[in-house]
Amino acid sequence: MNNLKKIDWMKLLLDNFIWLIVAVVYLYFLSNVGGKFTTLSNQVNILSHASVLGILVIGQAIVLLTGNFDLSAEGVLSLTTIFAMWLMLEPRTDAGGAQASGWMLHPLIVIPIMLMIGILSGLIIGSLITRLRMNNFIVTLAMQLVLRGIALIISNGQIMTGSPTLFNWLGGERIKGFPVSVIVTLTMYLVVNYLLNQSKFGRELRAVGANRDAAQASGFDPKKIITFAYMISGFMAAFAGWMLLGRLETSISTLGQGMTLETVAASVIGGVSLKGGLGSVGGAFAGVMLLSVIDNGLNLMTVDPFWVQGIRGMIILLALLIEAQKFRYKPKVIHENDDKPSEKVKA
Repeated sequence: MNNLKKIDWMKLLLDNFIWLIVAVVYLYFLSNVGGKFTTLSNQVNILSHASVLGILVIGQAIVLLTGNFDLSAEGVLSLTTIFAMWLMLEPRTDAGGAQASGWMLHPLIVIPIMLMIGILSGLIIGSLITRLRMNNFIVTLAMQLVLRGIALIISNGQIMTGSPTLFNWLGGERIKGFPVSVIVTLTMYLVVNYLLNQSKFGRELRAVGANRDAAQASGFDPKKIITFAYMISGFMAAFAGWMLLGRLETSISTLGQGMTLETVAASVIGGVSLKGGLGSVGGAFAGVMLLSVIDNGLNLMTVDPFWVQGIRGMIILLALLIEAQKFRYKPKVIHENDDKPSEKVKA
């Protein structure tokens, strides 16, 4: 009994270890950077940086819960931002520059188009994986390249600037000095976390990720659930594109490049299992905050960019180490519980 309690405490520590890491990292930068790290404006900058990544991580975490990967998110983000600018801007006459449609569509028309592109890409990916049984890693990686290639063709490799004020509301507007993007991101985390923990869909996601055959035997439709998870991820990627473009008011085909690995790292280090079935978006949010705090702190310390890349790699390795320890202790807990069925029989 004592041994079981000890292992339960260990599991609890591992499940919430990410928050301890966030606290330690925060204190480290506080002691090494000084007051400029804790200023209100800098804290807002950390949250603003976390907002776009945080939206992408929601989609990644949902896909990971099914036991799959989504490497296409940054491609969706790139294409939707370029296509949105192409639809909204005036035509340009400069030779070799980025051309626009000249339609100058209203942002309230363009935004739904962006979101539908994300959903459609998720539907295509999910269908290829579930219907044609293609490898999820290769399919999503290929889709990322295809989408970014289309964005490159549309923009002619050039920067597209000048998004309308109304379109920029999500990414650039502030309410009493607080970014709308942060408010929306936090709200989405609360809503999605509640739905995954309390709704039938959340139970289905975890069931499919834990054991696809058992989930199907229980009456669930794994193909439908996995496809829907990819559609949600595509929607989140397009939504993040709207948010990022609204903040920068500028788009280029390489926008969002490199964010895929960050979404995986944030999800896994936040407790979402690469094997599927375990984790929550609440934990993934802690992973997002860790990456944002580290990026902000290192920038304030003017650390060489090459070191930043190395540190991000170490964070990913740390995430995998933590996950490995969870599975190392989990079987022990199950084994200790194996003695309890006899008590139920007696009852």
